[in-house]
Amino acid sequence: MNSLIKKDINRFFTYNSQYNKYMDELDSYEYFSYKNMNVHIYYRKYKDNLDINHIKRVIKRVFVISQFIPYDLNIYLLLSPFKKTFNLEDYRKPLKTINCNSAFTYLNKPIIYILRFEEYPKVLMHELIHHITQIHSNFSSYNENRLKTHFKINNPSLDPNEAIVEFWATIMHLYQISIEYNLDFYKLFLKELQYSLYKSSQILTIQKESPNGIYTDETNTYAYIIFKTIFMYNLLEFQKIYTFPYNDTVLTDFLIKHSPLPLSSLSSIKNKKSLRFMIHSNY
Repeated sequence: MNSLIKKDINRFFTYNSQYNKYMDELDSYEYFSYKNMNVHIYYRKYKDNLDINHIKRVIKRVFVISQFIPYDLNIYLLLSPFKKTFNLEDYRKPLKTINCNSAFTYLNKPIIYILRFEEYPKVLMHELIHHITQIHSNFSSYNENRLKTHFKINNPSLDPNEAIVEFWATIMHLYQISIEYNLDFYKLFLKELQYSLYKSSQILTIQKESPNGIYTDETNTYAYIIFKTIFMYNLLEFQKIYTFPYNDTVLTDFLIKHSPLPLSSLSSIKNKKSLRFMIHSNY
């Protein structure tokens, strides 16, 4: 594997020894291209049971987004088996990148890295949307601070834009799989909303049990889960105020106004330590 790729990933995961060991074991490579996407797959020949046909299906699916990106992209797939989880030894411990992030991209370079098998189809949709200027944008520091104050978040690097990108990735992913698998979009959405409310309840429980009710984090989990769920739960009202590109003050006002969420408990969820953001994300 190219040393620059390993360097990028080690920087992202702050040199996680477990993931670095996984990269050292990668001994096989496949390449294919589709439209404006060049796909590089690194895997372990005798350990990873990758479905290349499914990967190609996913790549064709996400062209619904990549067709609006005016340049070619290099997509690196390292579909590791590591799951996203809360901290197993203490679920109240602040989350880090290795807990909940599965990918990253550069806005100034046409490169996307997908680093886990878990949720990779939806995650790829998410990373591509970062390259759509009509959706990806920024919140002012003033509005970021308003959100941190209202929601009692201690996180210097909180990026509310991630909630917008995750929302649209969720909607587009559900829409595409509803067509491909002949599934009812509305039912898919309701199931995802129920699951998202459950994940929000977990985060809010951690926050309630934290000193002074302040949620301390080193990732954008609050945006990925809480903020996105507020948009989903109040979808009809959200549609009325959303614009392309968005107005971050309008969205900040919306999040604050609709911040109360109903607590949800899903007894059917077996792995309560899981931090995957969707149910249908691996279709």
